[in-house]
Amino acid sequence: MKFMTLTFDNKTHEESTYAVVKYLIALFAVSLSVITAISVGFPSIAFASPAESPYNGINWYDKALSINQNNVPALVQKGTDLVSQGDAEQAITWLDKALNIDSSNLMALVSKGAALRELGQYQQAILQYDKVLTIDPSDVYAIGGKADSLYGSGQTQQAIVLIDKALELNPSDGKIQQVKESLQQTIN
Repeated sequence: MKFMTLTFDNKTHEESTYAVVKYLIALFAVSLSVITAISVGFPSIAFASPAESPYNGINWYDKALSINQNNVPALVQKGTDLVSQGDAEQAITWLDKALNIDSSNLMALVSKGAALRELGQYQQAILQYDKVLTIDPSDVYAIGGKADSLYGSGQTQQAIVLIDKALELNPSDGKIQQVKESLQQTIN
């Protein structure tokens, strides 16, 4: 793991680069929302998995939210990290706060769908993914999440149809092909 040394408040701190980068991005998002009053979403793939770091990035979002409680990127990323950490109920609380401010935030909708899916609330998850697909019909995360939710609710054939759509969008993705093969084996 990479570490970097920071000096602030006349104190030197050694932090993992993962946590520091997340904090800096959260602060940048605060400055954007204060200066230009626009919302910016974080792509979840921009960060390593929170499990890879002994530092809790959630604390960094809390600091950003203490500056601006309506910081949509910090709300969304906090919710997304909570989903990744297995705390779906808490994640929904933060994602709902973000969606109350920006109801069309794709990352918040996808992450809320993932949280609902984790809780076994497949039909509610499908509704979240459908909202995303109304805005962006080619969102691979929403297509995959909806397919997984359909499968979880026993709708295997509909899940395969969505996996086929994902393969049309990204035919060279071996993981999507593996998922399709696994689904087909369950119905054979």
